[in-house]
Amino acid sequence: MEKALVTVLVPIYLEEPSALEKISLTQTLRVLNKYPITFMAPQELNTSWYENFCKDKATIYFERFHWKGIEQFSVLQSTPLFYERFLKYEYMLICHLDAFVFRDEVEKWCSLGYDFIGSVIYNTGFQIKNTLLRKITTFTSPEYFGAAGFGLKKTSGYYYMTTKFKPYIDFYHWQRKLRKRAFYDDLFYTQHFPKLSSKFRISPKYLAEKFGADFNTWDTDKLPFDQAVDSSLPFGVHGWIQYNLDYWKPCIRRYGYNL
Repeated sequence: MEKALVTVLVPIYLEEPSALEKISLTQTLRVLNKYPITFMAPQELNTSWYENFCKDKATIYFERFHWKGIEQFSVLQSTPLFYERFLKYEYMLICHLDAFVFRDEVEKWCSLGYDFIGSVIYNTGFQIKNTLLRKITTFTSPEYFGAAGFGLKKTSGYYYMTTKFKPYIDFYHWQRKLRKRAFYDDLFYTQHFPKLSSKFRISPKYLAEKFGADFNTWDTDKLPFDQAVDSSLPFGVHGWIQYNLDYWKPCIRRYGYNL
């Protein structure tokens, strides 16, 4: 059976999204409606609002999992159980409700064959220096950290990694719980997966910058795009609601939304 190219995966946890999240979802439906859209929902969530809102706008599906809260959501995405559900697709484009997509470039990015392309996180706290100890232990910092809130994953690549290296991942979860550390799946596999297997390929930063942006704390004049110039914008952005909303407002208004 031939695999479909991609599904747009939209995680949901509220029975009805906020006003700004509705803008994100509206744009996703407008731009990416030629691809099947899958809502990832907690087992018990009432999804009636989404079914009504998306009616006649796109082909939609629902995949339900047992998860509550950000922590469980992240842990779930470090398991083969999650990716096994999506093996009928070559890729999944994860598009959270705080992501905004500017144009349809799905096939272009899928054609590159990377296992992960994430939105570059522009946050000064993520500038980690590769100390001598890091170099000795070969645990050097990656070229960039990519957010999966707007990110492209090769399904088979993630299924392979989470299956083959399950003992490693389980041990990591065990020790981080002892240290009472939070878990962010995208940061974990950006840091660990390429070191565990040379088969796992993350796109270089210069490409990822054209794919997506997660603009947190960064000087605007040092960003590789300008919100006033549509042609300079990446494929999509993540976190526009939580971070620098005033920066993104003029841009999103140009796409026909009142903010």
